[in-house]
Parts: sequence; C-alpha cells; structure tokens
Amino acid sequence: MKESLSKDVLFDFFDGRTTSIQRKLVEDWLADPQNEELYYQYLDEWEIRHPQFSPKIEKALSAYISIIQNEKVEKEKAVPQLQKSQFRIMKTTWIWGAVAACLLLVAGFVFRKELMYKSLISENGQIASYQLSDGTGVVLNANSVLRIPRMGFGSGNREVILEGEAEFKVVHTENDSRFIVNMDKDYRIEVLGTEFVAFSRERGTKVFLTKGKVKLSLPKGKQLYMKPGNLFSSKKGEKATLISRATPEEFVAWKQDMFYFNNTLLSEAVEQMNDRFKVNVRILDPVLGKRRIGGVYKARQADDLLAILSELLHLEVVKHNEFIELRKSVTNLNHE
Repeated sequence: MKESLSKDVLFDFFDGRTTSIQRKLVEDWLADPQNEELYYQYLDEWEIRHPQFSPKIEKALSAYISIIQNEKVEKEKAVPQLQKSQFRIMKTTWIWGAVAACLLLVAGFVFRKELMYKSLISENGQIASYQLSDGTGVVLNANSVLRIPRMGFGSGNREVILEGEAEFKVVHTENDSRFIVNMDKDYRIEVLGTEFVAFSRERGTKVFLTKGKVKLSLPKGKQLYMKPGNLFSSKKGEKATLISRATPEEFVAWKQDMFYFNNTLLSEAVEQMNDRFKVNVRILDPVLGKRRIGGVYKARQADDLLAILSELLHLEVVKHNEFIELRKSVTNLNHE
C-alpha cells in the first residue's frame, strides 16, 4: 500500500483545486486497489459536506401556483364593479379555468416521471443495447425499462431509474461524478466506474458486481460496499443475503438468450421465464415447485423452455384460459 494521502489533499482533489503534481500523487495513490476503501470513505464525507443542488419540484410548483392565485386576487380588486349577469359569466369562466388548472396540476404530478425522463425499453423476449450520453453501456433484459434524464446528466450525479434487469458498464468521468441506479423499494446503487448487473422487479432485488466497487444503499438507511464476485439478493418475505464469489455466467446468460440453472428451484426457473417472456406459468403443486434443475439452455420463447422442462422433469404443460400450468405427467404419477 502506498503511503496514505492526507484528507485535505483528497478534498482539494474533489474540489478541483489540486496542482498537476498533487493530481499525479492522487492518481499514483489510487493505482493501489487497497486504497480504494479509504478513497470512497473520504468521497462520502466530502459529498456530505458539499451537497449538490437538487431542485424541489413540488415546492417550486406550489410557490408558482400561489403567485398565480395572488395575481388573480390583485386583478379582481382592480376591476370595476360589473353587472350581475356579467359577473356570473366571469365567475363561471373562472371556475372552469380553476378546474382545468387543477386537472393540469394533477396531470403534472402523474406524468412528471414521463416528462422528466426518457424511457429506454426492451420488448417482450428481446434484448436491447444502449449507449448513454456519458459513454456508459447498458444492456436491458427483456421487459425492462431504464429511465434517463431527458436533458442529459449535466455536471452533477448521473441518475437513472431501473425497472427490470440490466447490465451496466459505467465509465469514469473526469469530475468523478457518481453513477446512481435507483431501484424499487429504496434500493440504490452508487458507482464511479464499474461493471455490474442489477435486477429490480416486483418479486425482489439483486445486484451482481463484475468489476470495480459498488456502494449499495438499502431501506432504513443501511449501506454496504460490494466487491467483484459479490451477489446481493433480497426477495419478498425472505432475509436479504450477500454471497461472495458467485458464478458470473449465471447473471449474464440472458444476453445470449440462455437460461443458466445451478441447482435452481423449479419455481425460480418459472419466475425467470415469466419475467423474460411475459407469460403466466404457474406450479400449483408446492412439492413440484421445490424440485431443482441444473444446466444451461437456449430458449428464445416460452414454448422452448416449457418443452425443455417438460422433457427433463417429465412434466405436463396444461394451457388454461388465463394461465399455463406445469404439473407431473400422468405417466410419472402412475410410477410413483
């Protein structure tokens, strides 16, 4: 480990006030991976002391409405008295105008996400690749959405919203701006430049780190730092886990239309199929759902994987009106 730099030098570096010699010292110091933990620690402390501007949209909107209403009151005071019939017409017009304004206000809140963010999507059963304005590469798994700022990232943090699953290859910027992935239920990934896979769907959250380092913010203000090979997993009704040295292929197999099963529960395999192909496959027998499967299988549509599971585990595929059921075949039952 190289000799530790003083906090003041690193803070000047974050402020952009270092000399060329000091910048070289910092770069040499950062070349040692063992200094990365301390670097992030000081960066967190610096960011707390130097909060970035974050516009308070709701407050600004309320203030704007208040100004408009005050202007209307002032104008009404200045208007001379009118005939009663004329007043009724103006009053009715004002009421309808107020209703329209309220509707616009409600629409503004409902569609704010759509107005502020542009959606990058992947269709059912399809993989989609994108390059963001900062050079970051993103590959979206099927039925996923990544929301990015319509006006670009600017000079502050680079924030996006993920609904689904994606692989990120985040580039490091000259000003050390953080890349932040906001996910469901107060999960948030913060990085400077690294590679990872993030999963955020209704049934749970997963983060697998390939390269670099990730700071993961959890509900209730908790945080943890991840290292390459770490897998964080949180599922409904289950305790969150952090596993070291997970198998990378398991989390990127979908990029080649593959399913990677490593002693995987059949119920989990079915959930993956439902996520990727937007189908409704169910296992009504809880004992059957606990059977396990291994292997790597190519499937470009749900019927491909259903045929594989049916043959491997001797299952019957029964298509109902609203869902598809996987159950033990009649022949298999007779042998039991």
